[in-house]
Amino acid sequence: MADPFVTVSWLKDALAKGDPSVRVIDVSLPMPGEKIDMAEEFKKKHIAGATYFPLSEVRNKDTKFALMLPSPEVFADHVSKVHGVSNNTHVVVYDRNTKFGLFSACRLWWMFRVFGHANVSVLDGGFGKWCSEDGATADGESPAVEVGSFVATYQAQYVMQFTDVSTGLASKSVQVCDARGGPRFNGEAPEPNPKLPSGHMVGATNIPFFKMLQSDTKTFKSADGVREVFASCNVDLAKPTIMSCGSGVTACVLAMAAFVAGLPGMPVFDGSWTEFVQSAESRQMENLQFEFKAE
Repeated sequence: MADPFVTVSWLKDALAKGDPSVRVIDVSLPMPGEKIDMAEEFKKKHIAGATYFPLSEVRNKDTKFALMLPSPEVFADHVSKVHGVSNNTHVVVYDRNTKFGLFSACRLWWMFRVFGHANVSVLDGGFGKWCSEDGATADGESPAVEVGSFVATYQAQYVMQFTDVSTGLASKSVQVCDARGGPRFNGEAPEPNPKLPSGHMVGATNIPFFKMLQSDTKTFKSADGVREVFASCNVDLAKPTIMSCGSGVTACVLAMAAFVAGLPGMPVFDGSWTEFVQSAESRQMENLQFEFKAE
């Protein structure tokens, strides 16, 4: 099992050695409200040798919920052919979020773990830190790679469904941590999808994902640091816990935080608020709000 994070210096050394077992993947997504084409940003500049993973394309397209996990077969075919990943590859993922230093990278980290690949790490500080420390960059499309041979082994314990969440909250047998920002959680700001209300599940706890990041260095907090965040929100990691957010992206930051704290198996509600608000009864939700006055 790889460490959850690697440093810029570690990755520089690995790439300088030409280690064929290391593959670097850019999995950038725009934050809610951002009008940025991350595939085009990748073409302008990326870590030399990296390939681009389109989360919005490699997903389950047979559901109305965005960014849901693809099948093991679809995932394995994509990472083998496009990214040259095999079961012995050390995958390093990053994103180019400039506000926090990390946004979507943990989603792909979690996806690899869901499909049985524990040899995956996130670049701490992301693309911003890589550039600030003069890491080698390139432009253009994803480079051609030697096709890998990845066999996915689905790990169901990392993935929670609507029924797991709704029954768990009703029986108070699980804690649900919601990684969205406080205004969306509290029904004070709109969801990215204007057809959905903001608000939250009754019984959920709000832990905005960025609380797990250092505001100055934009790197992840230490084990003690993330434990303090969970504790300050009255979340007991010794109890069953499910991570959620808007569409399953930043929930994975909280799953990573639990991993850093020594609990590697915290599951994610894949459909998150997007699925819950379209599936639950009104009594299971609160602070619902559709309309917001224009600023």
